[in-house]
Amino acid sequence: MKRLFLDFVNQQEGKRRRITIQSPKEDLTSQQVSQAMDALITLGAIPTGYVKDRAAIVETNSNEFFNLL
Repeated sequence: MKRLFLDFVNQQEGKRRRITIQSPKEDLTSQQVSQAMDALITLGAIPTGYVKDRAAIVETNSNEFFNLL
């Protein structure tokens, strides 16, 4: 499973916020992600005082050994 993590930080308060997007588009560019993060800040979807910190696509795999229920 792939997820796109958008991390924002408020450096004055030392707090972090994360938006997680499940199954992001395969052909995303860093510029597109950066612009989307800027738009979230501009639109007020991210609280005042937060700035872009990090964006990453994370892929996880699981190997289930058993499922009893």
